[in-house]
Amino acid sequence: MKQILILLSLALMGTTALADVRYRCVELDRVSVSAGGRMSPAYPGRVLNFSKEGQNFCGDGVFFHKIYHITLDDASGWRARAHSQERDDLYRLNLISARRGLLFHTAIINYRSEPVIQSQAFSCAVVELDPSFGQCAAK
Repeated sequence: MKQILILLSLALMGTTALADVRYRCVELDRVSVSAGGRMSPAYPGRVLNFSKEGQNFCGDGVFFHKIYHITLDDASGWRARAHSQERDDLYRLNLISARRGLLFHTAIINYRSEPVIQSQAFSCAVVELDPSFGQCAAK
């Protein structure tokens, strides 16, 4: 019985990870690093809202591309990457449960004359769908 419950839990988490979902996240930490030094925000804890629809993300803060390559990371979450002339972005959502997870984001940004690496960690929760959900394709 215990094995059936574990398998069912893993199946539900995997479904949540790949399904079209809306997340609300709170920043845990952020750092920017360049050849010139390191910087952390004066006011950490910003809120990030985003939705995942198929191979796209809509959100405020760390989603700057039109198309992402998203893959399921077993039943523990997903990974995504995107590339443009200005930046390369990597994302990983590590699920703690079917409704909570940690989002890690790292970007290498071609900023002025030297590249900058930005890394962030967020605590995220799945939130209910709302009327604004479904606007990724419209952007």
